[in-house]
Amino acid sequence: MISAIHSSLPRIDTSLKRIKILVHNIANLSSNGFKKDTLLQGERGTGGVVVHIEKSLIPGPQLPSPDGTIVEGSNVDLSEEVVDQIISKAALDANLAALTNALEAEQSLIDIIV
Repeated sequence: MISAIHSSLPRIDTSLKRIKILVHNIANLSSNGFKKDTLLQGERGTGGVVVHIEKSLIPGPQLPSPDGTIVEGSNVDLSEEVVDQIISKAALDANLAALTNALEAEQSLIDIIV
């Protein structure tokens, strides 16, 4: 059970980081020149999670500015960010449920022993 708790906590943290990045990207949707952040994750052999935040290099659309010049818009795609938020929320919910189940099982074991 300790391993279930140990493996759930880093995944919960990663889901929260991903949601924070997605919210940041959406908040800057209208900021000219803004480049979205992406959270890349991998698994450690010990069951942990390795995360890296990467700034997108994809250019935003060219937009006319009020003074007649052309500026680069944000490269954030709202539909992509919303879908990623839904997926990240589902991952967070699943990991919270796994943690809750592990804690309840641990408590049941303690109750039996004591």
